[in-house]
Amino acid sequence: MRGRVLSTAFLAFVALTSVRLLSQQGSAAPEKDARVDFARDVRPILQEHCVECHGDDKQMNNFRLDRRSDAMRGGTITVIGPGSAQSSRLYLRLIGERYGARMPFKRDPLPPDQIDTIKRWIDQGAVWPDAVSGDLPVKPFDPVAVKAFDAIRAGDRQGFLAAVDGNAQLSTLRGPDGDTPLMMAALYGDAALVKRLLDAGADPKAGNDAGATPLMRAVDDLEKTRLLVEHGASVTARSGNQRTPIIIAASMASSPPA
Repeated sequence: MRGRVLSTAFLAFVALTSVRLLSQQGSAAPEKDARVDFARDVRPILQEHCVECHGDDKQMNNFRLDRRSDAMRGGTITVIGPGSAQSSRLYLRLIGERYGARMPFKRDPLPPDQIDTIKRWIDQGAVWPDAVSGDLPVKPFDPVAVKAFDAIRAGDRQGFLAAVDGNAQLSTLRGPDGDTPLMMAALYGDAALVKRLLDAGADPKAGNDAGATPLMRAVDDLEKTRLLVEHGASVTARSGNQRTPIIIAASMASSPPA
């Protein structure tokens, strides 16, 4: 009888110990696989090690990590592929030199735990909340601009002019993507329409949300290009992806004259 009691007690002890061990093992896994919080876990790493060369003051390889829209767009190539760290140059450049110099450039590599945080963040979808996006606020569309742009895209020149002619805010009216009336005229209109807006005071340097300018939209047409340059359009302006009017012109078969 006593042996049975001891045997039962021993089995209970073994069972209790096993439960504790399994509980400890189970609690470690969720910590490793827990959701990475961008503001808490990732942003401090980027600010400490990355934004000096990829931020507001400097954008090496045309890449910046202080704004979500720019980071997700990438620089010369896409750098962050949400859901796959192994396909993301941001992660691959942190762990070795197969795809270029290891980052941070000419500095000690990131600690393994920080690299793992970046990896898990990307693998989990690279969630970057609006509250810490760093993106510039997007102004609402102007109904007048939306109406005008719909008209010119449909080939309705008079409808376009009816909406923008004589408008004192000709240079600041914003349609989709932040385009201005002059940008739409440069893209869809002819030289006479571009000249009419310029003579009315439209600013040839005013760009859209992506930094594109009217001149970048006109480089496939020599006459429109000449008009814009003569009215002060910047030939060295750079869009958000660092393209200039001449880079755009060089990439288009119809633009050698420009």
